[in-house]
Amino acid sequence: MDILGGEVDPMIPGKKILAIFGFCDIRNFTDATEILQQDVMVFVNEIAEIVHGTVDFFSGAANKNIGDAFLLVWKFPQEDIEYDDEGQPQLKDTESVKGFADMALVSFLKIIAKVNRSLKLDKVFPFNL
Repeated sequence: MDILGGEVDPMIPGKKILAIFGFCDIRNFTDATEILQQDVMVFVNEIAEIVHGTVDFFSGAANKNIGDAFLLVWKFPQEDIEYDDEGQPQLKDTESVKGFADMALVSFLKIIAKVNRSLKLDKVFPFNL
């Protein structure tokens, strides 16, 4: 099987990674869609700009956009991972790991604050759902 110029063999087992996953959902999206109609994509793109930019700034990545929601991930660096006797990955108990987890949490707090303060969103969607 050739995917984008690379080979994928489904018989080779995957590898486990350690990461923080977050899910950000636009509340009352159906109502927003009915009100905004053709402007709904402008609304979603404004929110996406905030979400993507904030998550990227705090060392995460927007993994997938799913209409009214965003899957976000903070993959722990290899140096923060150790393996137990059975070869299973686990996080080290370090300040680096704690700081990385804090960055994920702060990202969500910043996203909420930026969405609530956004003048662009207020112009596009001035209603309080």
